[in-house]
Amino acid sequence: MISTFDQCLFVHIPKVAGQSIESAFLARAGLSWQQREAFLLRPNKDPALGPPRLAHLTALEYLELGYLEPEVFTRLFKFSFVRNPWDRLVSEYTYRQYKMSFKDFLFRGFPTVKDDDYALSQDLYRHVLPQHYFLYDQEGKLLVDFVGKFENLQQDFARVSEIITGQVLPLPHKNETPASGARAVLSRLFKQKKKKTTKPHYREYYDEESRAFVADLYQQDIALFDYQF
Repeated sequence: MISTFDQCLFVHIPKVAGQSIESAFLARAGLSWQQREAFLLRPNKDPALGPPRLAHLTALEYLELGYLEPEVFTRLFKFSFVRNPWDRLVSEYTYRQYKMSFKDFLFRGFPTVKDDDYALSQDLYRHVLPQHYFLYDQEGKLLVDFVGKFENLQQDFARVSEIITGQVLPLPHKNETPASGARAVLSRLFKQKKKKTTKPHYREYYDEESRAFVADLYQQDIALFDYQF
């Protein structure tokens, strides 16, 4: 997300409250979600220009693909948010509403780069890409000025929004796991109130094998951003 209104760049790592953060800055600029293309939040059908959703460009891609000149990139305040890798994968699994078990998702259905679909703007692989790829260059240099944590979202967003704008911006809640099928239709027709349900803790999805799988795949994220199971 490039906001010339606030002179900032938000590197949106999938499943880390990105749409909520983008909505907050769009609202501040007087734009609706439907007007988000002004912030480079749009689909992309050309692999040479980035992922299927340009919202999910890495910090380095903004430079390498020509979306920002180096001097502009340097001038903008750059920020992002990260999330516990074990929790992030559970969020991705529940968001997609896969019919397979979580363990099958990890060991049999885990997305690869071939699963990105430019025709349908589905960047499945980018949704599970290790988070450090979004924020560091090949030499290991951090390219953003502020890294907040999903686990401390309200406080960290209050801090970074005040740094950028001089005020604490309200943070809307966006992009929850959607209802699907007939249940969703009936809910809309009859305006059913959502029942309060307690989501299982992410640790409940894991056994030792799946826990180790994630620890190995995301070992750099775990070390760089100080996470543990």
